Amino acid sequence: MLSILVLVHEFGHFIIAKLNGIRVEEFGMGLPPKLVSVKRGETAYSINLLPFGGFVKLTGEETTISSTNDPRSFASKSVGQRAAVLLAGVVMNVMLALVLFYAYFLLNNFKTSQMPLFFDHKFTFGNAKVYGTLVADVVPGYPAEKAGIKPGEIIVTVDNIEVKDVAGLREAIKNKEGKELTVVTENIGNPDFSDGFRSVTLVPQLSEEGVTSLGVYLTDTAVISYDSFLERVFVGPLHSYNVLSYSIGGMANILGVSIEEKSVEPLSQSVAGPVGIFRIVDTIVDIGGRRAVLVMLDFMGLMSLSLAFLNVMPFPALDGGRLLFVVIEGIAGRRINPKIEMLVHQVGMMFLLGLLVLITIKDLFI
Repeated sequence: MLSILVLVHEFGHFIIAKLNGIRVEEFGMGLPPKLVSVKRGETAYSINLLPFGGFVKLTGEETTISSTNDPRSFASKSVGQRAAVLLAGVVMNVMLALVLFYAYFLLNNFKTSQMPLFFDHKFTFGNAKVYGTLVADVVPGYPAEKAGIKPGEIIVTVDNIEVKDVAGLREAIKNKEGKELTVVTENIGNPDFSDGFRSVTLVPQLSEEGVTSLGVYLTDTAVISYDSFLERVFVGPLHSYNVLSYSIGGMANILGVSIEEKSVEPLSQSVAGPVGIFRIVDTIVDIGGRRAVLVMLDFMGLMSLSLAFLNVMPFPALDGGRLLFVVIEGIAGRRINPKIEMLVHQVGMMFLLGLLVLITIKDLFI
């Protein structure tokens, strides 16, 4: 999955470079060491050992005085041409996200699956229905597990009393330990059951803290439906805006919590590297069937959109960082010293690689 997302990104750089007369020395699938390489024209197409994404090598990508004298080099091209090449990967990832989201919504009746709400957020487009009693997990040996309640179900009523949040559930079962209760749940995403309502009976018990409990962990979730004709026509870009704004807002909130608590733990727990993503995809595959296809389409769309957003950020070594130098050149009318630019990108790359190592260690051992 990561390889598809990165190869689509690199293909954007590749095709726009070709269209602007820039020499593409190599288009590689995976990362070196090299396994197989075939040269077609002036470009070598290679398959590499490490199956993570790919790369495009352009002549003059690392700006030097000599590279600006080669008319086929990246460095010799105009500000507009270089900006187009740098932005092409981001544009391709956005386009892929739109295609994946359109496919997902066409197959899922223009409705999202459950979207966990870790912070309050108002979605700009679509009709968002918020649930406050999504079962995130069940406690082994407690009544909910014995009754067959599974993560992904929403608790709707307890003995005909509507519950909308954790406080409502606590009130509905208060002092009713040992008494048989009828709990109605709604399924909007658990593959073990058909979507819709079902009824189970269970007997609450006292927890270790002496509180009446069903043995469930609840969280908030939202389901967005795109109902109007125009919303469905533009569902790809509208949903992209919704999830991107929620993701950015969520990260800002998590960063705020980390600063407030003077700890990097909240931030570190909210990010994942290749190992963490592998675990997510493994969980999706285990679902099986049509629902796994739907969840994978949705997840890949989100990952492609995230890759586009991260790459366009003006951070050294990323496309956005390189684009910033091009924009500064366009405004100032002259190039920044190539040695300074190269050093900035090298430091940025070392930082990113170090961060990737730390995240991978966290995914493996924490």
